[in-house]
Amino acid sequence: MRRKKSEGDTDMIKLAIDLGSSMTKIYRADTNNGVVLAEPSCVAVAGEGDEREIKAIGKEAKNLIGKTAEVTNILYPVYEGEIVDVPLAVSMLKEFLARIGVKGSLTRRAQVLFSVPCGIGETTLMAYKALAEECDLKKVWYVEQPYLAAFGAGAVIEGDPIFCLDIGGGVSNAAVVSIDGLVAGISMNVGGNNMDANIITRVSNKYKLLIGTLTAEKIKNEIGTLAPVARGSRVASGRSMETCQPTSVSVEAEDVTEDIRVYIKKVVEYATTVLWKLPAEVAATVHRNGVYLSGGVMQIPAVAQYIGAQLGMRYRVCEEPQYTTVLGGGMLLRERELLNRFAIKER
Repeated sequence: MRRKKSEGDTDMIKLAIDLGSSMTKIYRADTNNGVVLAEPSCVAVAGEGDEREIKAIGKEAKNLIGKTAEVTNILYPVYEGEIVDVPLAVSMLKEFLARIGVKGSLTRRAQVLFSVPCGIGETTLMAYKALAEECDLKKVWYVEQPYLAAFGAGAVIEGDPIFCLDIGGGVSNAAVVSIDGLVAGISMNVGGNNMDANIITRVSNKYKLLIGTLTAEKIKNEIGTLAPVARGSRVASGRSMETCQPTSVSVEAEDVTEDIRVYIKKVVEYATTVLWKLPAEVAATVHRNGVYLSGGVMQIPAVAQYIGAQLGMRYRVCEEPQYTTVLGGGMLLRERELLNRFAIKER
């Protein structure tokens, strides 16, 4: 009689996790499901210290922004690439894992790859390790983001050095990578969240209207552009700074163009410093082959074209730029030799 497969016989679960400042994405590499989770990296918390209570996690928590009582705060356990609140990050990641069916004994059998910032320091790496341990994850690798972006973009990393530029919500990474390792790279605390904050300021200054982060993000995503001629508008609702009454105004696309450009320009300036550090031969190869662009900000119209023009080189944008990193993590989990090559060695 055929023996029923026991729990111990279950195939190993393979997960790539991109724990972003704005969004957490999880890719399952042992199935054909691909990206199985993409949720805001936020937690709604009531109270303080040991008395705090988690009210909601992920998209449910983000939907509470601007709607909660004074005793409830929306917190982001990951800020600018660093885990700033390990206990909250643990609760958040455990919930995300449970939502994709990885909990209990399944957690201990999972093989997990974490994307970490370029040039990660010892303190930040220890926080990631503490997170993994508290989540009962036993087999874990940590890989710097530029490698994952290169693989996720479909770059052939065994050949010439690859120049990658990824702009996320709270962190941007620019690096030149090769099969031998990181040639030069930098992690910047600049991203889409900065643009949202600037949009809030601009709307308050020009229209005397106070708006929240969710509204600013929607304005950026719906009418934001770096096209030479910015067209379109969006109605934004908030509170009048003059009457303190709820009101709405029509925000024009051209109003927010500069809020996007100023930060893209700053990222390009940082990326240029990476190119300056390259040996002459490598620099020539990189300029000839161009740059791979990824990150959610690449979905804003004409951003990629602007970056290419500023850098003076060809550019390639991934089909789903917001998932490039976690897709690369999934690819590495299927290629153990490459995974062992690029994973951060024990320190």
